[in-house]
Amino acid sequence: MSIVFDAEGDVWYNGKNTLYFMKEQSMYEETTIAAIATAPGEGGIGIIRLSGVSAAEIADKIFHTGKIKTFKEAVPYMMYFGHVTDGEKRIDEGLAVYMKAPHSYTGEDVVEIQIHGSAEALRETLALALRSGAVPAMRGEFTKRAFLNGRLDLAQAEAVMDIISAKGEAALTQAESHLSGALSGFVHGVMEELKDLITKLEVTIDYPEEDLEDLTMEETGDALEKIDKSLSALLKRSEEGRVIREGLRTAIIGRPNAGKSSLLNALLQEERAIVTDVPGTTRDTIEEAVRISGVSLLLMDTAGLRETDNKVEQIGIERARASMEKADLILAVIDGSSPLDEEDKEILHSLVGKKAIVILNKYDLTPEVKAEDIWEIAGHVPVVSLSARYGSGMDELREELRKITEKQDTDAGRILFLTNLRHVELVRKALDNVLRARASVREGLQADFIVIDLTEAWKTMGEITGDTMDDELIHSIFSRFCVGK
Repeated sequence: MSIVFDAEGDVWYNGKNTLYFMKEQSMYEETTIAAIATAPGEGGIGIIRLSGVSAAEIADKIFHTGKIKTFKEAVPYMMYFGHVTDGEKRIDEGLAVYMKAPHSYTGEDVVEIQIHGSAEALRETLALALRSGAVPAMRGEFTKRAFLNGRLDLAQAEAVMDIISAKGEAALTQAESHLSGALSGFVHGVMEELKDLITKLEVTIDYPEEDLEDLTMEETGDALEKIDKSLSALLKRSEEGRVIREGLRTAIIGRPNAGKSSLLNALLQEERAIVTDVPGTTRDTIEEAVRISGVSLLLMDTAGLRETDNKVEQIGIERARASMEKADLILAVIDGSSPLDEEDKEILHSLVGKKAIVILNKYDLTPEVKAEDIWEIAGHVPVVSLSARYGSGMDELREELRKITEKQDTDAGRILFLTNLRHVELVRKALDNVLRARASVREGLQADFIVIDLTEAWKTMGEITGDTMDDELIHSIFSRFCVGK
């Protein structure tokens, strides 16, 4: 198995004349697609987007302005006031803008028509565009065309959806970093290092009799160690990237009637969980999200931890313990108005070595527990005294939460994270191939064995940016996008 890089940067892979493009791809599409590009529901503005070779001609048929005769004469990126009309029927008034290829999102001629955000007006305008020659856009087709026309690579295209679905400022910052090419630059750098190694090793394989300067196994090993460290460090940060994208999984635990549900309601500033004086009211795990600084916290209010014969409550307690195991952060609620009992001590023991905050609740009553009592059992974890019922002390808790989330919030803009599970798996697969190549070097195997693994690592890294992916996988990825994007 081998690959050959030609002078133009294209790649012949495995000697089978299968060409993978390392340069920008282009696509000529005869169809012009149309879709509503704004979210469903009422709004001040709604947008219909047209993209393709006939975008201007179709726009001429449905949007009329006295400023120009045809959109082909329009000044690109200038807004024109006019009306959407169907014959003599006026549908709505609004603005339209023409973006000339290749300087548009898709790389094709694009016209966007902005009218009032009436669902009916948008549907009528889209129907009119389709009757005038456009075809309905499939999921993600605008971004897919941007990818195929070389406007974005696959990692950048996926970042578009990450921006749309960002759950906090940190997630948005990291998605924008990927869209600007930070991840793509890293991937292409690694691919270039792998390509250089493969090329030099291929020379020693194909021309052993020539008096050429061979790449020593020591040099090969050093180069592979550098790539290994680079990929390993990125993977190590992938868990932090998951937190940035999905939020910090936060389990609220404690014995029954300690005030867990009251705390959840206080953090959400709404009555989400039922609060009673009856222990064991919460039987199932309740999940809600709240944003602290730029990071989303996925709060899990769990059943009270205690010994019980009630089968339903037992199931809730088992789920509570499972939530603790998968949590990134634990908020342990202790009833500070009564001395610590054995159940409290068991909960505190379980916090050792974990990221946690202990909350001494019910401090509107006479305090019976001090921070020193907590530290003797759980170690030096943050301790906050508050009254979830009356809201006093909540600012102090939010400050402790901010201290935990601010690192992700700060790092999001300056450190590269993997926030996409597909990217994580591909980097892990590429690293496995690099590690096998390193093992081959240590064992003194022939260069052919090393090239096999390096070629697979190079190809796998290329799947992140779409340089080495087949059409079916690319279609599968874009089919997860929303219509209109």
